[in-house]
Amino acid sequence: MIIINLFKKITRRTIFLLVAICLVFGTIFSDVYWVKKINLEILKRTITPASKQAYDFIESIPSGSVVLVSGDYGPSTRVEADPILENFLKQCFRKDIKVIAISLVPDGAQIVANKTIQIAGMYNKVENQDYVIGGYVIGGAVAIEKMGVDLKDAIPIISNNNAPFLKDIKTANDLSLVFCIAAGDSLVHYIRILKSRYGVNVSGGCTAVMAAEMYPYILSGQLIGLFGGLKGAADYEILESNPEPDQVSEAVKYMLTQSLIHGLLIIFIIIANIIYVYDRVIFKKRI
Repeated sequence: MIIINLFKKITRRTIFLLVAICLVFGTIFSDVYWVKKINLEILKRTITPASKQAYDFIESIPSGSVVLVSGDYGPSTRVEADPILENFLKQCFRKDIKVIAISLVPDGAQIVANKTIQIAGMYNKVENQDYVIGGYVIGGAVAIEKMGVDLKDAIPIISNNNAPFLKDIKTANDLSLVFCIAAGDSLVHYIRILKSRYGVNVSGGCTAVMAAEMYPYILSGQLIGLFGGLKGAADYEILESNPEPDQVSEAVKYMLTQSLIHGLLIIFIIIANIIYVYDRVIFKKRI
């Protein structure tokens, strides 16, 4: 009874305060070596099956193949999306896979271009030889539909590009994979149009709030794996780079803070249900 009364005194201010404490604690201690080591070991043992499925498929793509990466997100979701894009580019360039980099949203075009050039430089890759920047592709679902018919017509910037690897690329069917990192509906459009209508292999990443919507497509075989949210980004970092504790990226470090806050919220959900059961079941029976 005393414990129940204490639980009932918990207010929104208490929850906000504890969330803030977890945020501060996670941010401060995520750079401590032994904390990073424990966090990294836990993440290595809990790789999401959807992340492993996507990674293994990309790993199976032969060298010299051509893929399209569509970074359809803006600054507000870069914490989750940037690591997915970076590690996808690292995996492709390591395997000598040719990349066409585009964005279906205006904000994402410059982000994708900068990241592609940055990662390509790490692997000594040359623009218009190992990758091309397709820029902002206007049209959304209409542009995706056009990719299934004429890829170069759908992406105007590459229509006159003389990159050798583009010579035999006519439609999206000539690509080994379309990889979309989305903060909106574009990944769903790629699945429903390029995969369903044209049989193109589609995989990608998305923000955490979108991940639940994507899993049915994985189960149906329409989506080849998924890097979902910050956890997916951390999975990709571990699968691709297998970093040491002092080499982990922000995606891996931020997982500590996210896990602490999620754990706290689960505790409050349990407390709320205990109060509900007591008030509606046990207390009423006594009456």
